Amino acid sequence: MSGSKFIAKIEELFGIAPQSEESKKKAVKELVKKLKLKRIELKEALKEECDIPKREALKDSIKILKKQIKKGKDILDD
Repeated sequence: MSGSKFIAKIEELFGIAPQSEESKKKAVKELVKKLKLKRIELKEALKEECDIPKREALKDSIKILKKQIKKGKDILDD
């Protein structure tokens, strides 16, 4: 996934948009930071959840966020 596709996908997912003068790296860094915060929120919700189907859905969401964070970090390393 290229940097611009990653940015567009995350912006769509979270309804956020970086300012136009920001560089792509800075935008990706900001998005990765927001993804990490969202992952922490989901982990906290997982600890409190007792319903099995909801727990599984939270685990899946955390896995997806983890992959997106990894993709963002890979883009930053390029």
